[in-house]
Amino acid sequence: MNYLFNPIFISKVLKSYFFDIDRLWKINEEQLRKYRDKRLRQIVRYAYTVPVYHDKYKEMGIHPADIHGLDDITKLPEISKEEIKHYYPNGIIPSGVDKKNLIEVSTSGTTGKSFPIFVDMYDIVRGLFGYIRTIKEYGINWRKTKMTIIGDFAPHTAESGYITQGLSPHLKLDRLMNNIQWLDTNDDPKKIIREINDFKPEFIGGYVGMLGHLALLQEKGLGKNIRPRYIATTGAVLDKSLKHFIEEQFETQIFEVYGATETGPIAFECKQGHYHIMSDFLHLEFLKDGKPVSSSEPGLVLVTKLFGNGTPIIRYNAINDIAAPLYEPCSCEISSGLIKKIYGRNVLSLILPGGRVLLASGITEIFGRILYELKTNKLKDTRIIQHDMTHIEVQVVIDEQLRDQEPSVDKLFSLLKQGFQEKAGRGVEISLKEIKKVGKNEARIVSKVDRSKVEITQYI
Repeated sequence: MNYLFNPIFISKVLKSYFFDIDRLWKINEEQLRKYRDKRLRQIVRYAYTVPVYHDKYKEMGIHPADIHGLDDITKLPEISKEEIKHYYPNGIIPSGVDKKNLIEVSTSGTTGKSFPIFVDMYDIVRGLFGYIRTIKEYGINWRKTKMTIIGDFAPHTAESGYITQGLSPHLKLDRLMNNIQWLDTNDDPKKIIREINDFKPEFIGGYVGMLGHLALLQEKGLGKNIRPRYIATTGAVLDKSLKHFIEEQFETQIFEVYGATETGPIAFECKQGHYHIMSDFLHLEFLKDGKPVSSSEPGLVLVTKLFGNGTPIIRYNAINDIAAPLYEPCSCEISSGLIKKIYGRNVLSLILPGGRVLLASGITEIFGRILYELKTNKLKDTRIIQHDMTHIEVQVVIDEQLRDQEPSVDKLFSLLKQGFQEKAGRGVEISLKEIKKVGKNEARIVSKVDRSKVEITQYI
């Protein structure tokens, strides 16, 4: 189907464009609440036509008529990744819907296993509008500003599904958005920096790891024409030192964007430095031991997507992010919920003695030091295995082309060991091991500690 010739689709897109992008600036909290209540009722009715939700709700005696708004959301059970996988493929979309009219996208598989869901073209467009909303906060015009977007365009990823399979062939992005350069984060950083240097964008959006590598190459003399007004990071929590390093090299300002494959955009950082939730697009719950946390207290994020005609996401507990809400107003004019701090993936964490949890954000800080302290990108890949609470093994892959360049591999190993030791404490043995490669389907962080037997006391 060519969506450009579908008048119903085009009218929905135009309505969304004129109302969705600016909504959080134009409505007050009460209006937003009524809108969110209405959207929740609609999405629950839709989910009741999807076998994985219908069966679960029916078993628990829940009917869509029982849900009047967000005050009733806790009546609904949580849904897990395993449950959705069990019903895949036909049971995660409404019965009778032709999968050919949907696009399948998968999570990145950082835990070793990718997770597929279905989205439709309207889902994709609204996700794009969420990003347009984000950059608009910084005066970036999606139609006029020269932009470079560095996405993960491997097969079945969200970006590949949204752009390569979705928007590009149907909406002719090369003509509609000829001011945008699309690059693949899986390519060689040297190739990417050359292409950005030739394009001279005013804005760059990309993954933290790749942007760190580009900053290092820029420091070494490449990319002299790259001076964007803003850079937006995504895909990982950005530690302050690495942020400063990237900003310094490109003489720019960074803001962070928070999202997930299953939901699309979740939150963005405003000019005051607060994370604003896309509250009209989704609802977040922050829970500890199944109960809501207080303001500024970290909790496990549950997400409910308030739109969509593919796989519904309602009280979904498998994003596995730890974040702290902020229950106070922001000085800007955006009506939305706030996040004070994003800690990172709970599943990609290490359990330390005393109930301390070293999250992915803390681990990212350790590896970031390789870039901004040792000034090298010879660390090609990594894998971390926690054998027990007192032994963490760090496996590294060295880029052979850079092996004999300074700093030495020994210096790199020393800094890594020091970083992990500082985070884990003296009672934990840190061992490093060089390996040839990390398998494509291998989890990057593996903990063999039984989390169910540990009482969490602190997130690091």
